[in-house]
Amino acid sequence: MLVVRGTKKLRDRLKKAPAARPDDHSTTELGDWFATALFWRPQVALLVNQQTFLPVLVELAPASTLLDRVPAAIETVLRQHGTGHEFLSAERGAMQEVRLAPTNDRRVVGVMHELTFQAEIRHEEGATDLVELSLDLARVIIGPLHNLGSSPDRALAAVVGSAEPLAEVIPMRPGIAVPSPVLAEPAPRSDGAVFQLKVTLRDTKPAVWRRVLVDGSSTLDHIHEMIQAAFGWWDYHLHDFEIDGSNYGIPDPDGDDWGVPTIDETGARLDSIAGPGSRFLYRYDFGDNWRHDVEVEKVFPVDAVMVVPACVDGRRACPPEDCGGTGGFEDLLAILADPRHPEYRERREWMGRDYDPAAFDPSEFEDNLRSAKLAAFDDERS
Repeated sequence: MLVVRGTKKLRDRLKKAPAARPDDHSTTELGDWFATALFWRPQVALLVNQQTFLPVLVELAPASTLLDRVPAAIETVLRQHGTGHEFLSAERGAMQEVRLAPTNDRRVVGVMHELTFQAEIRHEEGATDLVELSLDLARVIIGPLHNLGSSPDRALAAVVGSAEPLAEVIPMRPGIAVPSPVLAEPAPRSDGAVFQLKVTLRDTKPAVWRRVLVDGSSTLDHIHEMIQAAFGWWDYHLHDFEIDGSNYGIPDPDGDDWGVPTIDETGARLDSIAGPGSRFLYRYDFGDNWRHDVEVEKVFPVDAVMVVPACVDGRRACPPEDCGGTGGFEDLLAILADPRHPEYRERREWMGRDYDPAAFDPSEFEDNLRSAKLAAFDDERS
């Protein structure tokens, strides 16, 4: 049996599909596949394997036959990755029956959103062959795969017993324009209080941290933007806050909350849920799982000459996006420090720029906010 765990927007198109029972589970070697709908022309379904995060794209229409076509689509991509006949035969035999279930793993859904973003960039650049696009996406570095090679193609190789990716896949096309991050306008400063926050990226040694000043009346969506600008993240991924046992973020429009209700962050003011000495967690990119400890160090009155928001202190450079979480970041630093390492050249090319892990420049905070405003202005004009 194969269990396909679809998002609500996909399940809404498959209302007559056979539903999995609560105790059903995939009997395939690769386990469950998660799936969502991409509203391209024509529409496409993206499947992501729970064990390896291997992506498979397949045409969505006709929706009534999608589950019947999924096994063949999976087999085609596995074959293109060089998977052996015996493994393929066993997987296909186990996929004779396919049932639909809701998503149940926030981490996999986060990775699926990341791969959706990457797929849309390539699609906008003219990629139309779904098999080739699936192979291309399989090279994206995924944080939870640190122990299995850091990308889906390498994770698949590890599962089937190969030390290297099973096949040379299509490289990422050069010259893809990556959109600038778009941050919302900072909340206007009130006559209330200024919060001094120390934000520390967990599990980094030496620690990567920033100290920022924000208006206490700011809602959490603006706090998210201030943290993004202070660290130099690109705001490409999902995020949330965990404060006093409650989860704040952007509620899933599909209604999938994975058992953890999400409070809309746009209606939650910082000064209403935190005070001096408060501590909470800010998560960014559910794939790489960057966890930031946020401490309210001080709360003081607004000064007429004070610039808010501001980044006033910090240490060390932000890790590169999509480098594989803290474990992948450690590996990346070790590789970049050793020109004789077999992956040195590949990682330098992947970075595309010089990287000094000890560098920190607080002026980049304002530059990041300014760039975001320009990007937003360009979007409005286009």
